[in-house]
Amino acid sequence: MTAGKLEFKGSIVFDLTPAETPVGRTLVTVRHDGFVITVEGNHMAYTLPSGMKVNVKVAYQDAAGNPAAVDGDVTWASSDDATATVLVDGADSMAAVVSATGPVGQAQITATADADLGAGVRELITIMDVSVVAGEAVAGVISPVGAAQPQ
Repeated sequence: MTAGKLEFKGSIVFDLTPAETPVGRTLVTVRHDGFVITVEGNHMAYTLPSGMKVNVKVAYQDAAGNPAAVDGDVTWASSDDATATVLVDGADSMAAVVSATGPVGQAQITATADADLGAGVRELITIMDVSVVAGEAVAGVISPVGAAQPQ
């Protein structure tokens, strides 16, 4: 493994929406050499109008889908504070507010927790993609298109 790159040798298997997965929910599982990553596809992306904010909450589950605890507080971050910021709830680190702070664009919100309930640390990162889009129209402008022409 080199800085910034993960190189796989052999095969990688992607399981997309297995038969036991409910309709409207997508699971993507990557398996390689005993290493497994599973990502749930519903509620991972959100469209947020410019100038608006939304309350979010992260929930954790075990491999069987049961609610699961994490060790310590959840840490939140935004990949681009110029587009969207995230502010953790002071009373509950599993809750936060995502605000569209800048121009139209993309940002990735992450919630990072320690999944190892013992003395060690096993970082678990949950991702939500946010698309900041133009807000509701509040004014209009009529502009000429091209040069004036004789009638």
